[in-house]
Amino acid sequence: MRFACRVLLLALLFLAGACSTPGAGPSQSIEITAANDGYRLSVPVSRLTMTLPQGNWSRKQKAIGGGTNSPRYFYFEDGKEESLILSGWFEPDRLFEGVPAYWEKGKKAFKEQGLPEPVNVSFEKLGGWDTVMYDHNFGKIISTHLRAHWVQSGTWIDLHLSTTTYGSSADNRKKLKSLLRGISISDKGRA
Repeated sequence: MRFACRVLLLALLFLAGACSTPGAGPSQSIEITAANDGYRLSVPVSRLTMTLPQGNWSRKQKAIGGGTNSPRYFYFEDGKEESLILSGWFEPDRLFEGVPAYWEKGKKAFKEQGLPEPVNVSFEKLGGWDTVMYDHNFGKIISTHLRAHWVQSGTWIDLHLSTTTYGSSADNRKKLKSLLRGISISDKGRA
């Protein structure tokens, strides 16, 4: 399972990079601070702050090319569940074309990279997040993904949660949805 996890992770990191913008000055670089209640993520030019709940998160460096080289990219792994990953970007809202357009680009990229066809695709509104969930099947291993988009106050937060297990898609989705519900977004202008 570890090999399938790593292959899929690398491919998805490259694919996801197509939506991020390269190069930025200090005011456009991600700032991540640890706090008692978790991690706070923001970009100085953005009015939004995203807070990850306290847990087993460990920040990792995953600059392997593409969008992972963006100064607004972040990547965390769960310390207890190696296959539980949270990554994403803060971007200007003008770059977000909507979930359907984003999904079509993603499907095309999966095909170009030789990844399995995504299955069990569903679109949902979860709190303020617009999401698409899907699975990649690798025999008995299920890799479940939740792509979530928050657009507010001139900022687009592109969040990717994933887990790869021998469990069911339903169990994986339940875990990812619960994780997403624990993430909060606040507007610095309203604090």
